[in-house]
Amino acid sequence: MSKSLEESSRDKIAKFLPDAIKHSLESYHRFVLSEDAPEDAKSFSAHHSACKVAIAHIELLIKLAKWADLLDNRAKEDPDDALLAGLIAEAQSELDHYSEKIK
Repeated sequence: MSKSLEESSRDKIAKFLPDAIKHSLESYHRFVLSEDAPEDAKSFSAHHSACKVAIAHIELLIKLAKWADLLDNRAKEDPDDALLAGLIAEAQSELDHYSEKIK
């Protein structure tokens, strides 16, 4: 029996999502930590906008993980489950930290 489009989509997402989350978090950290504080308003605005785009991207990846029920639908003995759970937790922590900063 062939998989439904939804099942097929979930499988594809499950394959690329761990690397996508890891890469996005690493890229975000590199950008934030390597940049000196922008001195003029235009540079600050551009830097702030870039950070917001990165946060939105990470947030979208978390939403995809939740939609795909990756940890619920995968074999619990899969060694990648712990890695994926850790990446999702780290990404969620980054989002929570960002949300606290903008309040």
